[in-house]
Amino acid sequence: MKSINQEIARLLNQDVAIQKCLKQKLINIRSLAKYLQQKYNIGSSLDAVISSIRRYDIESVSSIHSKEAEKVFAQMSISTKDTIARILLKDKAFNTICEDFVGKRVLRDNCRIVKSKETVTLIVNMKDFEKKVSLFKESDILDVQKNLSEIRLQFPKDISQIKGISARIAGELAMCDVNIEDEVYSMPELLIYIKEESLVSAHRALLEIKK
Repeated sequence: MKSINQEIARLLNQDVAIQKCLKQKLINIRSLAKYLQQKYNIGSSLDAVISSIRRYDIESVSSIHSKEAEKVFAQMSISTKDTIARILLKDKAFNTICEDFVGKRVLRDNCRIVKSKETVTLIVNMKDFEKKVSLFKESDILDVQKNLSEIRLQFPKDISQIKGISARIAGELAMCDVNIEDEVYSMPELLIYIKEESLVSAHRALLEIKK
């Protein structure tokens, strides 16, 4: 059974908004304790929850606000693109993709490919979408998701060794109720795919990170 300190730490670890408020001392500890106690039906006393919050090591998650991270965020460029679709295929469909690249070349323009062990993901522009998807057998198509937007984040350098970059981006988008449908890493670029309806909120959140 988890101790109250461990339980409170777990709850705070999954809430970036509360972490930010604690870090900047913008939140009343007693009010936060009451909120956590009521929301998660915590059986421990209010004083025990308050004590656990005060014991929480906020410095252990401060890497998302490190000076190095803030510097690259300030230099980050943001561009967006609409009318994107995502096609999830069985691994054996990769042969069809290879044949197309040396043959008809239907997929060569406006297409990103991510291959894992069992699946292949195509991120394509909706232009000529039906022509692109018709290349594959229906039995090889696992899922098709339309009406996506691409957010292209370009950094001044490779950020793979800087802790907290991806966590900060995901956290800020989550606070704006934006779900990341897919991601492609090709440093120094990060491509994020979201639903078109969430683009305005996502763009605003990313601009806040730049500031």
